[in-house]
Amino acid sequence: MSSSVEQIKSRLDLVDVIQSYIKVHRAGANFKANCPFHNEKTPSFFISPAREIWHCFGCGKGGDLIKFVMEIEGAEFPEALRILANRAGIVLETEDPRARDERTRAFELLEDATAFFEVESARHPEIAKYLSERGLAAGTIKDFRIGYAPASWDGTLLFLKNKGYADAEIERAGLAIKSSKNESGYYDRFRGRVMFPISDSTGRVVGFSGRIFSPVAKQGGEEEAKYINSPQTLLYDKSKILYGFDRAKVEIRKENTCILVEGQMDAVMSHQAGIKNAVAVSGTALTNYQLTMIKRLADNLITAFDMDVAGGLATKRGIDLALGEGFEVKVAVISGGKDPADLVKEDAALWQKSVASARHILDFYLDMLYIKYKNDAREMRKKTGELVLPYIAGIQSEIDKAHWVGEVAKRLNLSEQPIWDEVKKYKNNNFEKPFASQAMPAGRQAGVKESEKTRKHLLEEKILGLAVWNNALIVKAMEGRDDRVFSDAAKPLIVKVMAGLPAVAGDGIDPVKSPHGGSAESAFNRVDMGEHKDYLDRLALEAELFYANTDKDLAMEASELIDGLEREHVKERLVSLAGRIREAESNRDNKMLDALAMEFGELSKKLI
Repeated sequence: MSSSVEQIKSRLDLVDVIQSYIKVHRAGANFKANCPFHNEKTPSFFISPAREIWHCFGCGKGGDLIKFVMEIEGAEFPEALRILANRAGIVLETEDPRARDERTRAFELLEDATAFFEVESARHPEIAKYLSERGLAAGTIKDFRIGYAPASWDGTLLFLKNKGYADAEIERAGLAIKSSKNESGYYDRFRGRVMFPISDSTGRVVGFSGRIFSPVAKQGGEEEAKYINSPQTLLYDKSKILYGFDRAKVEIRKENTCILVEGQMDAVMSHQAGIKNAVAVSGTALTNYQLTMIKRLADNLITAFDMDVAGGLATKRGIDLALGEGFEVKVAVISGGKDPADLVKEDAALWQKSVASARHILDFYLDMLYIKYKNDAREMRKKTGELVLPYIAGIQSEIDKAHWVGEVAKRLNLSEQPIWDEVKKYKNNNFEKPFASQAMPAGRQAGVKESEKTRKHLLEEKILGLAVWNNALIVKAMEGRDDRVFSDAAKPLIVKVMAGLPAVAGDGIDPVKSPHGGSAESAFNRVDMGEHKDYLDRLALEAELFYANTDKDLAMEASELIDGLEREHVKERLVSLAGRIREAESNRDNKMLDALAMEFGELSKKLI
């Protein structure tokens, strides 16, 4: 696989791929753009062709070519790799060519089936009438490629066989069922149904959901289900697909919000109403995989609740999982037993208003509890403790947590202290919370948070960035100095970077003047930095953008950075000595006290 990645990167230009998604502008040796992953007016998204990386200094996202496609497409690594491999005309090494051929055939088969269903829909005026009565506009039907599977046992089967597909291929694609009465016989899975094509994140049809239109007898005489979906196939995995995601992902990213609805009609009608960041789970349970897809694009999730239905109070599908993944979850409230599709049919503005006025999930839960238990204060307090306080305990922000404690106290007519006491019980005793996972998303676990970085962290990162971009400056600045001034985390990195790079610019390139750091960069590429390479590449890009066109004396700047780091190191030692001095005073160890006081005084002089 690694050689496939290398082939892809060698054939595809990072800038070309990125600018096929967003508008970029040259900025010296690099390129810049408004970040596609968060709203901004001033560009903070930079592309370094030399390092083959991109990084946004606004939202912190960054990486290589594959990471960009993963983020922009909302795709997992294998899917992003396939997208780029197709673009580069490369067959992935780990992929059996026969499996590739089978998958390609399956995509073609499903595309042919989609076209067939569209034609069949046009041949049946009653389908157009039905869809119109449901509120769907002709343009929407065409855009979402909604079709019709004829009410015969083998209409789809015969069409696909005439296109050159074998019975077994059609069955494996999920469109035919092998007969239990006739071993060599097959019949259509979808018959007499309105067909909704289901696509992957790149827009390729991978399956179908069919809503019953005309009753068709089934083998065995069992009752027809209202909806049936494609079974698990080579291309379709219901736990990894969200209906409409391919159409909604750009708007989801733009709005930083995903609207989650129950069925295809809800999603389609939402798009028709202009709310185009809606996707549907199609009646299945929301999965962590699907939430991860959304999380790459947005931090906020809105789901629709019926205010008149209290039965699903704390069990609405996926809420716990979403909160556990760190989403800000809100509720678009709908009354009267309606769903989003009904609301749009009645008046699109009603659905737009519901989304715009979506309320935080905890507000919604508290209101629902009040409606259900307003005449039973004791039960209201009990249910609030069971259903709401665990969520509050899991909130990361202490300010937000304090807000919700205050809200609960007001609703229950209590002082805040007993609410805080109960919240602490959940947190301290590790009571089981409704979250599926209390861990932060993986992307937020790596490294030190920006808000937690000390001055020493920041100085070390600037020095590391300079060392990668132009190590001659740092090598010179470190002459005669002790590398113990670096933290345990940074020291092995600075030592390894400096050891792997030339101490001076001996190849005729002045690294101080070179816009890319000259020999420093090429030498850095000869050093195996393993898991730290992306991190160091980002620091080097930051150094290049900051220093490449500056009038500063870079040699002096490097020296001042090391001076600053030494001062921070001295301060740390003074704090440690102060603790030891207090301990010596407590033990009345005058000899140790004198020695420590002398050392403290000598160190203090270095800060003058």
